[in-house]
Amino acid sequence: MEWYQAAIVFCVAFAVTYCMVPVSKWIAVRIGAVDYPGNRRLNHDPVPRCGGIALYAGIVAACFSVFLGVRFFGWDLHDLYILNDVNYLLLYVGATVMFCVGLVDDITQLSPNVKLAGQVASAAIVALSGVTIGAVRASGTADYLELGWLDYPLTVLYLVVFANITNLIDGLDGLASGIVAIVATSLLFLVWARGSFTLALVCLAIVAVCLAFLRYNFFPASVFMGDSGSLLLGLSVGVVSVAGVVRTQSFVVMLVPLVIAGVPFLDTVSAIIRRKRAHQPVEQADLGHIHHRLMRAGLSQKRSVAVLWVCSAVLAVTGCLMGGLAGPVRWAMMVALAVALFFVIWRFGLFKPVLKHHYDNRGRRGPRVPVKRR
Repeated sequence: MEWYQAAIVFCVAFAVTYCMVPVSKWIAVRIGAVDYPGNRRLNHDPVPRCGGIALYAGIVAACFSVFLGVRFFGWDLHDLYILNDVNYLLLYVGATVMFCVGLVDDITQLSPNVKLAGQVASAAIVALSGVTIGAVRASGTADYLELGWLDYPLTVLYLVVFANITNLIDGLDGLASGIVAIVATSLLFLVWARGSFTLALVCLAIVAVCLAFLRYNFFPASVFMGDSGSLLLGLSVGVVSVAGVVRTQSFVVMLVPLVIAGVPFLDTVSAIIRRKRAHQPVEQADLGHIHHRLMRAGLSQKRSVAVLWVCSAVLAVTGCLMGGLAGPVRWAMMVALAVALFFVIWRFGLFKPVLKHHYDNRGRRGPRVPVKRR
């Protein structure tokens, strides 16, 4: 892959997204897909929420430019064995289905079960296109364990999880698009090291559309990406991580994408536990996300986003190092990461409903008893 090919893909994705954001805002207003101020909304004015249209257009335009380059201009993209068996048309259909599920939800607010069914259908189409985990290598050996009939269910689960962790972190202006850009940049390094230039171009396209969208989405945002954008970006990152990192790798390396996406992943896990303990539906929104806690601690929207961007960047660097190192050094990094993760969970009370007895009795002596609320 030549440098000018990467530049063309980046510029096409950036330019198309940048130009399409005003169009997506106009469409959102025309169809009534607007976020109005409310109890959970941090915006003080109505904001259109169909920015995913611009993100979708940018990614499709970038992928089409790669197709034209390979088909008519002699672009030679080496991918070793990673993408030899992928049906790109079916992969495009799967991504489009995910985008459409999010877009319909932006307009009409789908029921959680229907929305999840659409996500599963999209991920299943992507898996059928050939993007699957395939096999797992035992740690410390060269032997591969074929997943067999578990391959497709695990891949679908993995892709749906990635789509939803991006969706759940989209709570502050510019937060999701910035984190996805950081995650895609780190995945770019990993897939480049593995020799997949096609996936490297996909990562460049994801970074480009996120940066172009940030021009309109950073505080104070004039447009939100909505579920159409967050689900599409989450699926795109999931596809890259499956095809370029997880596939035929050892179990430890399979965890690297989750480390890189550590901020939204941790936020999602804590949200699920929090809502289960409160006997609330998992899909029910609340004010317990990491960014909400940072703002309650006194940080502004901009500073909260900056803190989470820095945390994501640190995790991204850690994940890249874990993917390139082996032996005791890798395990030492995992232990250090676990200790840091425990501190963050404890400091911000992310699992407070689970450890409620501790927080209620902090600073007291004697038997731990529930605190009566007035």
